[in-house]
Amino acid sequence: MSWLNRKLAISSWLTPKRKRYRYLRDFIFLALFAFALLSYQQRHMLSGQAPAIDAISTQGEAIHFANVQPTLVYFWGTWCPVCRITSPMVNSLAPGAKVISIAVGSGTDEQINQFMLEHQYQFDVINDKTQLHQTWGAMAFPSIYIVDAEGQIRYKTSGATSSWGMKLRLWLAKF
Repeated sequence: MSWLNRKLAISSWLTPKRKRYRYLRDFIFLALFAFALLSYQQRHMLSGQAPAIDAISTQGEAIHFANVQPTLVYFWGTWCPVCRITSPMVNSLAPGAKVISIAVGSGTDEQINQFMLEHQYQFDVINDKTQLHQTWGAMAFPSIYIVDAEGQIRYKTSGATSSWGMKLRLWLAKF
């Protein structure tokens, strides 16, 4: 059988209906793989009552975790490529929501402040000198926790996420 005849035989076998099933099968496989990977990355992330945060920001301001309103707790790093995608979205939330961000392994306070200035980020940052990320179980970055007004961790995720997803989870944490 010549090459052309084989190609025609294969393409006739792959009718549009069969191609759709193949695409569906591939999509389901990819979705399951992504779910397994994210579940593996989140295996150490804390659930239940959120630990206290009492720290000084890189700007010298006191930051206290108070259970007054839903809060987004954001663990990230200046060295993290996925954080460079997520940080602008967190920055867009910061004016209207309570955001506590913790920079992990990102250098000195001055280096973090320079990074924040270069990227025009407006949220406060705690330099994680006391390994706060380990207390929270944040081992993959970025890690995002949504804590409700009672101090319970309602949602947690690691890796890239969308701003509307964060907004929706912050809104749902009010109830």
